[in-house]
Amino acid sequence: MGLSIHNIEIMRQTWRKAQLEYNISIKSMEKMALVREQSELSQWYASALRSKNIAYYDNGKYNQINYGYLMGYSCNTLNTMYNNPNSLKSDNSMILTDAGGLVVLGSSYVSTMTKVLGSSCMDSKGRGGTFSADKIPELIASIAGSPVTAEDIRKVKNGETLDSSYSAKALQTLSLNSKGSTTVNNSNTLTEMYQKLIDFYYPIFQAAAANGWTTEYNKEMEHNENYVNDALVSGSFQLVKVNDLGEYDPETSLTYFIYSGAVEQKSDADKREQITAQYNAEKARINEDEDWIDMQIQDDSTELEVTKTELESLKSMLQDDMKPFEIFT
Repeated sequence: MGLSIHNIEIMRQTWRKAQLEYNISIKSMEKMALVREQSELSQWYASALRSKNIAYYDNGKYNQINYGYLMGYSCNTLNTMYNNPNSLKSDNSMILTDAGGLVVLGSSYVSTMTKVLGSSCMDSKGRGGTFSADKIPELIASIAGSPVTAEDIRKVKNGETLDSSYSAKALQTLSLNSKGSTTVNNSNTLTEMYQKLIDFYYPIFQAAAANGWTTEYNKEMEHNENYVNDALVSGSFQLVKVNDLGEYDPETSLTYFIYSGAVEQKSDADKREQITAQYNAEKARINEDEDWIDMQIQDDSTELEVTKTELESLKSMLQDDMKPFEIFT
């Protein structure tokens, strides 16, 4: 009877010993995973602190770079353009492409491209190929809307002055001593406004015609106001300089435009504080998880030593119980 009890207890303690050793092994691997997570967190923190915002200077302050400034030009009608001269970029030949050189066209361009180039001009991913530069006046007229026409865009592009005049009756359009109405020649003003459209949009459409274009990033840009800035910092978006043929200057890069003064690279104190707070919170969580695992490993290790001691004692008792039977062997 005693032999059976000792054997059963030895089996039970052997199973418990194996279970504790397995638990310690699993928890040790969990701790190693936390060590790797801590290392990755530290790398992310260091990288995040080094990152800076790409900004442009306008209206007396620095503004984080965005798609509208680079490519959108929200003031694209003649009237709003005339009243908002500061809406223009400092360098119109600077445009936005992805890492593959495709011109990044936002959602406002989609209807323009399909209207002028046809509904099949882009694939299922929102990418379009090269096209004839002869289509550029139609593209500019389409995105600017009425009363801009492709014919007038071509005229101004060729150095012609548009014929435009209107009858002025309001006092502010005449001299203070004038009475009645007079005909005001608006040709130069209208031509200048068309020239602003051409200056802004020709580099964009010339580059798209020569290199292809894409609208595949629109969702990300619409839902994340920092997407363009972050993509420029990471290199997945590029700032390029376009020549009159739509070709990219191979010597230009983000660094080039920073040194030229077209954009600035600035730190954001508020963002740094947010990053530090996020880092500290994650670090505290990892430390808490690690302390909990250490405590569990310590408890299991203590129990394992007790189990080993008890197992050795049981084996010794079993050998003593076996001695009376040795005389029969």
